[in-house]
Amino acid sequence: MVKQPVADIDLRSAALGNGVVGKPPVNRLYQTSTMAALLDAVYDGETTLDELLQHGNFGLGTFNSLDGEMIVTDGVVRQFRAEGLAAEVPGSLKTPFACVTYFEPEKNVMIDTPKDKESFEELVDHLLGNPNLFGAVRFTGLFERVDTRTVFCQCKPYPHMLEVVKKQPTFTLESVAGTMIGFRSPVYMQGVNVAGYHLHFLSEDHKRGGHVTEYRIVKGMLEVATISDLQVQLPRTKQFAQANLNPESLSEAIRIAEGG
Repeated sequence: MVKQPVADIDLRSAALGNGVVGKPPVNRLYQTSTMAALLDAVYDGETTLDELLQHGNFGLGTFNSLDGEMIVTDGVVRQFRAEGLAAEVPGSLKTPFACVTYFEPEKNVMIDTPKDKESFEELVDHLLGNPNLFGAVRFTGLFERVDTRTVFCQCKPYPHMLEVVKKQPTFTLESVAGTMIGFRSPVYMQGVNVAGYHLHFLSEDHKRGGHVTEYRIVKGMLEVATISDLQVQLPRTKQFAQANLNPESLSEAIRIAEGG
C-alpha cells in the first residue's frame, strides 16, 4: 500500500528544493497538524515517532487518541499518561500534534533568584527579542513548585478537547529538580500553534512531569533560541478535512485547553 502523501507548508521558501537530505538545520521548527485541529478532536495523526525524530531531538506534543502528553529531550520521546509518570515509548506510535526542533541555544542565562511564571516569561521575551518570531526555551534547575496535567486516552467517537480537559488529572510537584522545555509562538499563529508559551516538564529522575500550567523556579540555567524557519505538515485524513479550524472564540478555547 502506498502511503498517502501529506501537504507541506514551509514558511521559509529558501528551505525548499535545496536537494539536501539528512539532518535538518538547527532551530528549525517542524510541526505536525495544528492546535485548532486538536481542539476539534482530530486525535489521529499519520506521523510516527520515528518520523518525528528525523526532524528534531527537542519538543513536545501528544499521541494518537490523545493518549497522554509528550516530551522530547535529547532525542528520547517520553509519554506522560493519566498517572503523570514518564515512560519511553516505541517509535511506531503516532502523533496527531507535535512540535520538534534540533535545539541549539543562542543565549543562556544563569538564574539565581526565584521567579514566578510571569517574571520568567518576561525574561525569555527579553532574551528572544522579536515577538513576531518563534522561540525555543529550555530551563534546567530547581523548582519551588510545578503544576502539571496530563490527558486520558480517548475512545471514538472522540469528544471535543474542552470536554476532555474538564476531567484531566493534575499534579503539583514541590521542591523538584528537572527540565522545562517548549516554545513561544507569536500571537498571529494562534490556532496553528499555541500563541504564547507552551511548556512541558520532566523531573531530573525522568519519572514525573507533564504539560505545565503553573510554576515557580528557584535557580538554574535558562537557554533560548529564536526560530524563523517553520515547517507545518498537514494531514490529508478525512477527519482533518471535516474539522472546523476557525471556530468562534478560538483563543479562549485554546486558553482553557492549555490551562492558561
